[in-house]
Amino acid sequence: MATPATLDLLAVHRFGLDATDAPTLVLLHGLTDSGRCWPDAVARWGSRHRILALDALGHGESRRLTADELAEHAGDAGYAVTVATVEHELAGSPAVLVGHSMGGLMATAITAHRPDLVRAAVLEDPAWLLPRQEGPREERAAAWVADHRSFVEDLAAGVARGRADNPRWPDAELAPWAEAKVATDEAFLATGLALLSEPWTALVDRIGRPVLVVTGTERTIVPGALPALEALDNPWVEVRVVTGAGHCVRRDDGTAFHAIVDPWLAAAFAASPSNSA
Repeated sequence: MATPATLDLLAVHRFGLDATDAPTLVLLHGLTDSGRCWPDAVARWGSRHRILALDALGHGESRRLTADELAEHAGDAGYAVTVATVEHELAGSPAVLVGHSMGGLMATAITAHRPDLVRAAVLEDPAWLLPRQEGPREERAAAWVADHRSFVEDLAAGVARGRADNPRWPDAELAPWAEAKVATDEAFLATGLALLSEPWTALVDRIGRPVLVVTGTERTIVPGALPALEALDNPWVEVRVVTGAGHCVRRDDGTAFHAIVDPWLAAAFAASPSNSA
């Protein structure tokens, strides 16, 4: 079905099963990644699932941000168009969201505010940062832009750095990861605002769908959020830790990640969608 020209939607990469009634995963990537940055996971999930991998606003093949969006709050603009895209793609049938980092925060927000779109959610080290952890906005913006430009100037060198810095990653992950950095909107990175204006704690407090959080032990985000998460005491949220894995848990230790996530996904699809929340 053609997409109406009036709808402002993100680019969607389709993998796995074609049938619209197949168990559907919606993949939401992290900052400077894209919908093509899931090759190992897609290879594992594709025979059992319909997979919709979105390019976030300002990433991959999705449109760049407008001047108004850049001047207001880039993260919130991304949320609005992500919700519109998910709603359009699912056409009334809820899916399981899988989000990494920035995409994990996006999945958190959709699960909190649009539970009608969500059966369950898997969050891979979501960007649940407290204000003190984010650091000065100007510094992170400068770092993001510098990293982006280094890949634009020499993509092959960027791939080589990625291979050296992440020796445990599957080879198939490296080229899409590096290419996505080139395809990210520099004006968006220069805002230093990739997250949402609503605190993640307020979002998690609203969640009424099954959520599995998978994190690691090396330079990860979620361990620092655990005291605040425990204070919320939301019974819908489960946390599992992969020892030795870093922020990209599925890339660092795909075997351990999928040993946790895949049975959980099977159970989530076997259960009737919840009418709560």
